[in-house]
Amino acid sequence: MIVGYSGFVIIARTGDTRLDDLACVDDLFVAVTDTVYAAGWRIGSLGPVDDTTPGRLARTLAQETGASAIALDVFDSDCAFAVAADPGGGTVRFHLNEQLIRAMSDDTFEPLNTHATPGLLAWAGTAGLTAGPDRLAAALDERPGPFGEGIHHLARALGITELTE
Repeated sequence: MIVGYSGFVIIARTGDTRLDDLACVDDLFVAVTDTVYAAGWRIGSLGPVDDTTPGRLARTLAQETGASAIALDVFDSDCAFAVAADPGGGTVRFHLNEQLIRAMSDDTFEPLNTHATPGLLAWAGTAGLTAGPDRLAAALDERPGPFGEGIHHLARALGITELTE
């Protein structure tokens, strides 16, 4: 049986600053890998973190960088609970693969994605991005995947573009 990735993934605009050079990440004492996207955006995997939540991490990232950020708590590469935050303090909570989270949850499951799409479109606008509404809805249904494919699809749906040489 192959076990998937579990841990935090962050999406943040940091310019030339590596994710592991951010104070809010350094305090977590975890290894960071990051992928650089256009306009200073980075996507990084932190690994398991016990002393923060996606909401706290996303808000702290947005405050430290002065730019919008997303923190995803990924479970076994199959699903994630995530929070998108902007520097003004606004947040949007959402899931990747909400259907699986619903199936695994008890009676306290709270569906988020119906209301998340408009919030994420607004978040993208605040971040200076042009999101694709249909692509965004499709990306929210995906699983994160063992190599973060679903997270990279989410980033592209939000308007975060890959570097071109």
